[in-house]
Amino acid sequence: MKLVLSLATALLLTSALATEAVSESNLTGLKLPKGAIEVTDQKAIADMADHIEEVAGGMGGSCEYSEFLVWLDSDPNVIADALGKTIVAAKFKIEDIDAGEISKDSTYEEFSMISSKEKYAAVWVDSPDSVVLGWCNVVK
Repeated sequence: MKLVLSLATALLLTSALATEAVSESNLTGLKLPKGAIEVTDQKAIADMADHIEEVAGGMGGSCEYSEFLVWLDSDPNVIADALGKTIVAAKFKIEDIDAGEISKDSTYEEFSMISSKEKYAAVWVDSPDSVVLGWCNVVK
């Protein structure tokens, strides 16, 4: 899994230069921390999409729609704090599913976001100066 996430992250970061900046998630409607870039390159997101689908399967469903975001030249702690506050304010319950180290400087976290109406599977990958977030809405 470490290799898959590492390769997926590299592809997403490379493709991020060819996509556009966004301030709000098209999937969740949540306001995003400054500097978010949506990645839509299908080749670049394929491995990450497969991984998120596995997370959704563990939640008892599958992905209907997905979104992939990158923050370049950003402090992962600042992005995590800002996004976490937005998620909690939107009344989502966050549940950690799995977390670990990909390399000395890079970690991943799989988590779910659940409200009374919606359910999302997510994978977060960070390094010292960038963040990749992929998430999908989970349907049965």
